[in-house]
Amino acid sequence: MRDHKREPVFNIPTVILILLAILTAIQAARGLLSDEQNIKLIADLAFVPGRFSFLLDQTGLLDHLTEVARQSEFDGQLGQFLLTYPRPDMLWLTPLTYTLLHGDWTHLIFNCVWLAAFGSPVARRFGVSRFLLLGALCAIAGAALHFALNFYDLTPVIGASAAISGYMGAAARFVFQPGAMGGGPLASADPDLEAPPLASLGEMLRNRQTLAFVGFWFVSNLIVGLGAQSFGLSSAPVAWEAHLGGFLIGLLLAPFFDQRRKA
Repeated sequence: MRDHKREPVFNIPTVILILLAILTAIQAARGLLSDEQNIKLIADLAFVPGRFSFLLDQTGLLDHLTEVARQSEFDGQLGQFLLTYPRPDMLWLTPLTYTLLHGDWTHLIFNCVWLAAFGSPVARRFGVSRFLLLGALCAIAGAALHFALNFYDLTPVIGASAAISGYMGAAARFVFQPGAMGGGPLASADPDLEAPPLASLGEMLRNRQTLAFVGFWFVSNLIVGLGAQSFGLSSAPVAWEAHLGGFLIGLLLAPFFDQRRKA
């Protein structure tokens, strides 16, 4: 009688499990901190566009801070704190460290689901080192685009969404190809089948599934980014610009990280 080896429904790579554990542990540890300790941690690790614009245009940034203070004394004091408290030597690390913090458990769980779903096929195909490097570049790109479009903003940006959006962009290059990943982002592939080549941008435009996925991502990201607070989905602004920057870099740089691995 032939022995059939059963494939697991969810085949999540070790690197993804480690990242999920790290993000969860950080969020749990923050629950043990006081409000003052939490705000200091956010000030040190969050990405704050105004801290960078202060290096380029101090007058413009201070004028913006003055205007913020006129509208809200609390926001003005918070902006001044975020500008002056953090350690200067941490500034250039914040385009990466902001990915370690999340606003609340809902924010974290939402990101963890998408990381498991779309990070898994990318990690399996690209390998651990390429996977992590791509995520870092997507996080930096997300911070850079957010900075470009919110030059003087002193609102702290936190969350791994930009990096995860990058993985979604990279995954869009191959998960809808025939024979890719056993039919879905979470499926386990046949180890004897070679992963199909990445789709070119032209091929993506001719693939209805890919177009539908990318179109849905852009529309939903825009709606959530512009209306999350109005809809009661978030207590803070959603940095949709960072998501967009990460997604585009993941989409465009995927060929440079692909090692045509067996899935």
